[in-house]
Amino acid sequence: MYQAIEATSKSGVIRPLEPVSFVEDERLIILRLSKLTEGKQQSAPPIRATDWRQWAGVLKDSPHLNDDPVSIQRTMRNQWG
Repeated sequence: MYQAIEATSKSGVIRPLEPVSFVEDERLIILRLSKLTEGKQQSAPPIRATDWRQWAGVLKDSPHLNDDPVSIQRTMRNQWG
């Protein structure tokens, strides 16, 4: 099972934002979500303001969302465990 751990880095040392316990000799994979450009962090592109109303009703005819909303939510939640 994967666990997301948010952390910061200062002077090359990774510091989790919350206490985290690990098993002895546990293998960890660190996925970096930011990019560096010549030693400086690159800023995110600006987000264009869009009218949210353009999305209203887009999924109303989706074959995946025809069931009871509570049933859909339970099915999705049970897939995680």
